[in-house]
Amino acid sequence: MGSAASHILPPSDPGNPEGDSVREFKALFRSLDVEAEWLEPMSRHTTFRIGGPVACLVRPLDEASLAKALGELKRLGLPHFILGAGSNILPPDDPWDVAAVQLTRSCSDIVPIEEHGDRVRVRVGAGGMLSRLLRFCVRHQLGGIEFLAGIPGTVGGAVVMNAGTKRGCIGEALLWVDVLDGNGRRHRLEKSRLSVSYRSLGLPPDAVVLGACLDLRRSVGAKLRGELLEILRHRRATQPLGYPSAGCIFKNPPGASAGALIEQVGLKGWKVGGAQISEKHANWIVNLGKARAEEVLALVEEAEKRVFEAFGLRMEREIRILG
Repeated sequence: MGSAASHILPPSDPGNPEGDSVREFKALFRSLDVEAEWLEPMSRHTTFRIGGPVACLVRPLDEASLAKALGELKRLGLPHFILGAGSNILPPDDPWDVAAVQLTRSCSDIVPIEEHGDRVRVRVGAGGMLSRLLRFCVRHQLGGIEFLAGIPGTVGGAVVMNAGTKRGCIGEALLWVDVLDGNGRRHRLEKSRLSVSYRSLGLPPDAVVLGACLDLRRSVGAKLRGELLEILRHRRATQPLGYPSAGCIFKNPPGASAGALIEQVGLKGWKVGGAQISEKHANWIVNLGKARAEEVLALVEEAEKRVFEAFGLRMEREIRILG
C-alpha cells in the first residue's frame, strides 16, 4: 500500500518554516495533476481524531495522475502511504515526514456493469465511502452487503481488510479487484487467485487497490432500509459510537472474542490519559477528548501483555500503527 517508512520532521527554523521535506514534495507535485495540502493535521482525517501534521496530503485528480504520482514518489524514495477514511489507523502525534495519498478524486465511481437475472455486477471505486455505496444499493434496490452498515471506511480499505461482521464480509460478494502493482502496472485480480481469509483479502503487499467488482442481488428498497436500520440499531446498542475511535483494535482469535479476553484480564474501562478501553466494548479504545497516539498505544500494548500472560495468546492487531 506504499511505503510509510519515515522520520519525524525536525523543528522549523525562521529561515525555512516549511522544512526541506515539504519543499521536496512541493517540487514533485507542482508538475502533477493533483490537489495538495501542506502540513495537514492527520487528526482531521482519522476517526480517532488523533495525529500530527503530515508533510503533504495529496489527492490525484484521476487514475493516470495517481499512477504517475505514486511512480514518482517511489522513484525519488519519498515516504508515502495510501490514506482511506482513516478508520483503522493510528498515526504519530508529532509532525510526520510523509505524503498521505487519498483516492477520493481519482477512484470513487460506482457503475453497474452487467446484469444476469436477479444478479447485478457493480464496479466500485476504492476511494468511495462505504456509506455512499450502501445509499447507492438502497436507491437501486441491490442487496448483499448490508452487514457493512455503520462501518466508517472506504471501499478500498474494506477490500484490503476484507471488512465485515458476524453477518458476512465484503470478500463474499467480491468478483475481482483492480490494483496498481509496485511498478505502477494495472492488474485485475480475480477472487479465485487471492487467499481470502478473516480480515484479509490476501493482496500483494505493494498493491494499491483502485476498485472492485461486487456481485449483488435484486432486492426491495423497503426491505433493505429495514435491514440497514436494524444493523445500525444493534451497533448503537453494543458499540461506543459516541466517542472517536478506530473500531475494533484486535482481530478475534480463533474460537474466542478479543473483547471478552480483554475484559477477563480486568482492562475494561482502563484509562491512560485521554484514551480509554471502552466500558461498552472492551475491544474498542476511545478518545475521551484529547487522547494522544502514545496513550492509545500504551493501552494496546497493555492489553497484548495481559492477554498473553493470562491465556498464552498473542493478540493480532486489526488497527495499523503508523510512523
